[in-house]
Amino acid sequence: MRVALRLTDTTVGDAPKESQRINNVTVGDCPALRQIAELPSCRDGDAFLAAGEGTAGITPGKRYYLDPEEGTGQGRAVPWTLPAGAATVPVRAGGLRDQSAGILATPGAMPAAAAAVSSHSMYLKVDPAAVDATEHARNALAAADPLIQVYGVAAERVNDRFDQIRRAVLAGSTCVLLLIGASLLISQLEQLRERRKLLAALVAFGTRRTTLGWSVLWQSALPVGLGLLLAVAVGYGLGAVLLLMTGFRVGIDWNAIGAMSGLGAGVVLLVTLLSMPALWRLMRPEGLRTE
Repeated sequence: MRVALRLTDTTVGDAPKESQRINNVTVGDCPALRQIAELPSCRDGDAFLAAGEGTAGITPGKRYYLDPEEGTGQGRAVPWTLPAGAATVPVRAGGLRDQSAGILATPGAMPAAAAAVSSHSMYLKVDPAAVDATEHARNALAAADPLIQVYGVAAERVNDRFDQIRRAVLAGSTCVLLLIGASLLISQLEQLRERRKLLAALVAFGTRRTTLGWSVLWQSALPVGLGLLLAVAVGYGLGAVLLLMTGFRVGIDWNAIGAMSGLGAGVVLLVTLLSMPALWRLMRPEGLRTE
């Protein structure tokens, strides 16, 4: 285990009952609070306002109430004076919590009764190279309290160069799909024109128009669907080989696959809709006439 950080959380209001403003208060020592915000200096007894709209109207040196009573009648309303020297600090990008606003305080800035109205959290940073380090930490916490809730938090960093390549590939794939859709539309119209006698005959013998419409949809959906499956399989295989060769972790970008699948479905629907007027026109009895 590399680092162990402890944080406690509570709420604060501007009145003991029916507060007009409710804010979050995060309590921790200076190393823990530095994982949330960028602190210029810190010692026990200090408090800070995390920059954001949620701290607008909070005045250092003013009296507030921890765990104010709500409409359900619950709450202890512990009086607390926010230290007069509380400075506004920027939230740390990619910090320990996705917290855009709130009050950060060290234990020395809180009253003794605050412990009874706070919830506690423990953050453990383990060595990712250690075998089963996460499971050992879970087992140790479960032995201390079987009812404790454990969550895993992992930080991810996207390489700018890979992000640019990903965007370029998505843009190129979009253009290719649009070109495929245009080609499908042209070939679909040509096939319908060549089969106008057959289509008119099928309708004359009782074939439903909706059945023929579904056939046009499947003629567009099958090649696009098979093409996407082949592209995903081949792309994943080549990408995995390249990432393994360069020493990076292999993963699947499900968002990109979902976006391309949605675009492919949109192309299929667009080709089908643009083909419907020609299909409806060619199914008329006039299509049986020959010269």
